[in-house]
Amino acid sequence: MKLRLKLTGFAFALASTAAVALTPGHVVGNFQLPDQSGKAHELYGSADRKAIVLMVQGNGCPIVRQAIPALREVRDQYQSQGVEFLLLNSNLQDSSDSIAKESQEFGFGLPVLVDSKQQVGEALGVQRTSEVFVIDPKTWRLVYRGPIDDRLSYERQRPPANHYLKDALDAVVAGKPVKVAQADGVGCIVNFPDRGKKAKT
Repeated sequence: MKLRLKLTGFAFALASTAAVALTPGHVVGNFQLPDQSGKAHELYGSADRKAIVLMVQGNGCPIVRQAIPALREVRDQYQSQGVEFLLLNSNLQDSSDSIAKESQEFGFGLPVLVDSKQQVGEALGVQRTSEVFVIDPKTWRLVYRGPIDDRLSYERQRPPANHYLKDALDAVVAGKPVKVAQADGVGCIVNFPDRGKKAKT
C-alpha cells in the first residue's frame, strides 16, 4: 500500500507502513520541502551527491543547539567530498519565520527544511531532535540513523568516543557498508499528534 502526498506541489510517494526508513536498509521516498528562506529542496534532486545528511532540528532545543557546531564541523570536512547537509524541522509550533530567527541567532549555516504538515517526519519515524539520517543517493536507502557522535547526554557533554556520522560517511563515500548503522542518542521529543492516522485511512 502506498500513500501519495502533496508537498509544495510535488508528488511524495511513500509506503504507508512503519517500514519506511525507520531502520537502515529501507528506501526513503522522494519529497520536496521549502527551507526557512522559502527555497525548495527536493531529495531526489541530489542524486549526484555521495551522501545526504539530514538532522532533526527544533526551536529552543538545547541539545540541537549543542549539536549544531559538531554538525558544521562534519560538514566542513565532507561537503567537498560531495556530501549534502540539511536540517529538518517537523515541530508544529515552529514557523518559517521563527526557524529563520533561531538559525540566525545560533549560526546554523544550514538549510532547515520546514515540514509544517509533519509528513516527512512521520514517514521517517522521527522521534527526537538531533537525530541524524544518512541517505545513500545511489539506492536512496537509509544507511545510518542515530546521533552525530556520543558526546552528548542529558546530564553533560564529554569527549566523543564514537564518531558515528563520520564513520558512516567514510563508508558511504568509499562505497562500503556502514558498520554501525544505528545508534541511540538524545534529543527533545517531537510531538506527532496524528502519527499513524494516515496509514489507517
